[in-house]
Amino acid sequence: LLDCIFVDGNSDLEVQGTGNNTKEDNDKRKKPKNKKDNNKKNKNKNKNNNNNNKGGKKGSSADTKSIYFPAPEPEPIPADFKGVVVDIEKDLMGKDTDVQRRLRELCGSIPIPSAKFKRAPSDYYSWQLEQRRDYLEAPHVDYLCKTMIMRNTKTEATDCSDRTNSKYYMIVIQYTAKMNKEKLQRLVRFLRPEKERFGKKSINLRVASAEDGVVLSGYGHNAVTPVGMAVNVPMIVSHRILELPYIWLGGGEVDVKLRISIPDLCRVFKPIIGDLG
Repeated sequence: LLDCIFVDGNSDLEVQGTGNNTKEDNDKRKKPKNKKDNNKKNKNKNKNNNNNNKGGKKGSSADTKSIYFPAPEPEPIPADFKGVVVDIEKDLMGKDTDVQRRLRELCGSIPIPSAKFKRAPSDYYSWQLEQRRDYLEAPHVDYLCKTMIMRNTKTEATDCSDRTNSKYYMIVIQYTAKMNKEKLQRLVRFLRPEKERFGKKSINLRVASAEDGVVLSGYGHNAVTPVGMAVNVPMIVSHRILELPYIWLGGGEVDVKLRISIPDLCRVFKPIIGDLG
């Protein structure tokens, strides 16, 4: 077996293992190699130590904090706020209902001063996002959001009383955004301290059935709004909405939309805020 090494940067080769070298010669040749190997080992060791010290252990408290975003400071309630006022003809197309009256009453008592309701034509959902934006007088399509109720099919929880292990979650995300299921499930898993955290196989979030949505929300199919839910389902929102002053959501009826400011949304519903996409 020939062992070729470069000496002092030259391309000349010294051959070891020919049987013609003395023990002293062989020892001399071995020392540089051992020194080089030791330096390499020490270098790798230092590199590993630096990596271990950088950012801490995966899943540590520091890493956990980095995936959540703080809510904005709540807005002061106006001293003269006495409830949500609507123009029945202009805002609700002349059609008021028991659902709308109840929602306005709730927004007045909670309170949600920024709440505004607007009824849309029956073919609203066949419109492009740009047409919906214009109808709602929003500055951009990013202001349009949807609310989804998702169920954890792997949990043993039977209700929504523990936000760290809830059977259902309510997700608020922009129509223009794509939701990453892995990131969503990580947000839920990391709500618990590391020692109490569930494994990945303990969470599998899927869109809840229409029947479940009606029971949990108390509203009809495709009419979910976070205000006045029949069950207090933990809310998760995309951190991207923090860049906006307000968003448009469902308003309790298929053709009614609710506008709410981001500070009011966070103050009232105390959502889990994180990267969903």
